[in-house]
Parts: sequence; C-alpha cells; structure tokens
Amino acid sequence: MARPSFANPGFTGSWRWAGIFLLVSALLGLGLMIVPVYWLIAIIIGVIVLTYLALNPDKAFLLTIFTIPFVDRVRVLPISFSLNELILLFTFLVCVAHMILRSQKISFKTGLDGWIGVLTITFFLAGFFSESDTGLLGFFKVFEAFIVYYMTVYLLRTKQITRATILKAILFTAVFQAALGIFQSFTGIGSNFQSSRGYLGYLGLGSNRVWHGRGTTWHFNSLGNYLVTNVAVFLPLYLFSVKDKKRALIYAGILLFGIITTYSRGSLLGLAATVIYFLAVSQKTLKRALFFVAAFILCCIVPAVTTLGNTSYVETLSYNERLFIWQVPIAAITSSAKALWLGSGLNSYAVVAWPYIPAWVPESQFSNWFAHNFYLLTILEMGVIGASVLFIFMIYICVDTWVKFKRYHGYMSAYSLALSSCMIAIFFVSIFDHTFGSPHYKVFIFLLLALLYTKWQPRQSARH
Repeated sequence: MARPSFANPGFTGSWRWAGIFLLVSALLGLGLMIVPVYWLIAIIIGVIVLTYLALNPDKAFLLTIFTIPFVDRVRVLPISFSLNELILLFTFLVCVAHMILRSQKISFKTGLDGWIGVLTITFFLAGFFSESDTGLLGFFKVFEAFIVYYMTVYLLRTKQITRATILKAILFTAVFQAALGIFQSFTGIGSNFQSSRGYLGYLGLGSNRVWHGRGTTWHFNSLGNYLVTNVAVFLPLYLFSVKDKKRALIYAGILLFGIITTYSRGSLLGLAATVIYFLAVSQKTLKRALFFVAAFILCCIVPAVTTLGNTSYVETLSYNERLFIWQVPIAAITSSAKALWLGSGLNSYAVVAWPYIPAWVPESQFSNWFAHNFYLLTILEMGVIGASVLFIFMIYICVDTWVKFKRYHGYMSAYSLALSSCMIAIFFVSIFDHTFGSPHYKVFIFLLLALLYTKWQPRQSARH
C-alpha cells in the first residue's frame, strides 16, 4: 500500500477539508466570544437558508408570496420595511443575478406593459409632488407590485415555476391566514379588536362580544378583504378546473369561516357582490342566471338583512355615520383646485386631512378617521386626473378578463372569470374601506394579473 504523500490527490483533499473544518471551528469559537450562542445559531441558520434561497429563485419567490400578508413594519430611521418587502427585494436581486450569470435572454413583453408604464408615471408624479416627506417612499412601495409582476413573468418564461405552483402557494397562504384569523377570533390571542358583532348573539344564542381575526395583517378589514379576493379567485377554479372537489371544499370552508370571523361587514358586502356576479355571468342561459341569483338573494341576503338590518351591527355602516367620516377627506380634496385635480400626493392623508378632523376628537383617535373609502383616498392623493387613470385601469381589467372568459375555454377561461370576479370584489369592498390602497394588496393583485397576462397559448375556439 502506497504511503500517503502530498502528491496523492486524496491526501490533499483530506487536508483541504480538514483546513476548512479548522477555519470554520476557529470562526465559530471567535463568534462565541463576540455574540451570544443563540444569536450565533440564528446567524448560521440564516446563512444556510439564504444560501438555499439564493440557489433556488423559485423557492424564494414562493416565500415572497407567503409573506405578502405580513404587514408589520420595522422602522430604520425615516424608512420602514415589512418582512415581505425584505424578502421581495432579496428575491428580486436573486432573479437578476441568475439571469445575468446564466446569460438568459428573456422577453418581458406582456399584455399590460402599456398600462404599467402609465401607472408608473402617474404614481411617481403623485409621490414626487406629494405634500408629505414620504411621498416618494409611497411610490417605491407601489412599484413593488410591478416588480413582483415582472418577476412572475421571468420565472414563468424560464420555466422555473408553473402557474399551478403559484396558485397553490396563494391558496396555502390564504388558508393559513384564515386559520390564524379563526384562532385569534376564538381565543383573542393575537387579535387587537373586540366588538359586539357576534352573529350568534343577535340570534339570542349567546354573547355578541367577539374578537376579530386579523391574521398577520394590520386590521381585520384587511384580512377580510384579502380572503374575499381569494374566494373570488378560487370559486371559478373550484367549479371548472379543480378535480379534487372534497379537499378544495375543505379549503373553501376555511376561507369562508375566516371571512366570517373577521366580522368585517365590508368584506361580507364584497363577498355577496362577488357571488352574485359569478352566478350571473357563469351560467349558460339568462334563465339559469336569474334563478341562481334570485335563490342566493332569497336564501342568504334577505335573511341576513332581516336579522341584522335593525341592529347595532350595521350602525357604523349607515349613510349618515360614514358620510360624517367622509367629510374629512372631502374637505381636504375640495380645499383648492390643485388638491381636487392633481391631488396632495402619496402618503399625504395625515398632512392634509387631519386638520379637518373635528376639534373634539382626541389625537389618539385620529387613525379611526382615515378615509374608510378607497375612492376618496385615491382622489385625495392623486387628484381627479390621477385617480381616473387608476380607476379606468381597474375597469379595463374587469372588462378584459370578462371578454377572455367568454372567448376561451378551459383553464384560461376559468382564471379569467376568477380575475373578473376579483375586481368586482375590490370595487365593492372599496366603498367602505381602503384596503386596495395598501402596497401589499397591490402586490397581491399584480401577482394574480401576471398569471393571466404573461403570454401563453390558449385555445382560440369560440364559446357556445
């Protein structure tokens, strides 16, 4: 047997690994002298995880999807970040690095490029000329939605991920948030709001004091509206594309119960409007559409209105109550011609609207006087001109997806109807809430849009 020598490749390799082991051990020992052991363990795990995600852009992207509803912010000087924004930035850099290192030539052309260009300019101007010091930061947060859109395009066209995988990640995230919200509602752990909106209490079956589930979002309305848009997306897919109906029905039940335990009245309004729209347009004949819509209204809407219509459950949704709050943004909007037509800029609500809050309201309650209406908030920030651009875009998406639903068959038809239903949900929940104004909600919507407007080969035959 030959004696080991430095000329022996196996011997050299062993010494190389021994040297690496000694170096790592020395670094760990030095680290223990500087930071606590638990921080060192966390750093090691973090490095391993980040390395894995850096080598697998699709996994980093799935993590980006999962953290979209994680909206709690960490402030660093004048800038604040959410967990999702940090992961989104990391994933974006990973995708750019892979594209450069692999010399990938990808076409990013999609059916929404023109609209995204117009929206980018509109939001940039609203941020640049904002009366708030954080106006441009507001633009960059909106721009995150466009980044996610084109990251989706990149991963789909390089076949690193599939539409089915993305939709599964979206569904898993929604079910997780719904389950967390249900847990918060039943236990009060993690919930930050309690009220007398319990349905069983109004039926005389117990107390009407309940905790509102909010998941990892900042408010129960935000969770409710997020779950409503998910239901709007997966309802057509469940009926037309999903084969495992039993499992899908369980997921649907969790989503619906999650909406209920948010006790968000605006979310229930959006859900009702979405279901009515879906029943109206998805039927093959007008007779069937009228039958199902009428049945839903008689079996669900009428009993709910009859039971809750004269109770405190709808008290703060009354016209007079909401109009009283809406007078604040309306006063800011009509304060000058510039504010009306060009707006006050992104993130300017506290600057221009707070002065119009009644003097008897304590400053600690100012947050309760936020717009409570996405349309008024948008006009305040972007003016009639900028808001018109955004609203026309939303109407275009609703109409275009409806046309695609009628034109195509199969999966694309079902998903087009899903997005059309999603826009209907947004239109209605925006009457009494401003969730769509949140950056994370725009990220979610543009993720959904990328799945449709990234070019594919649908069946072109007409519907019969």
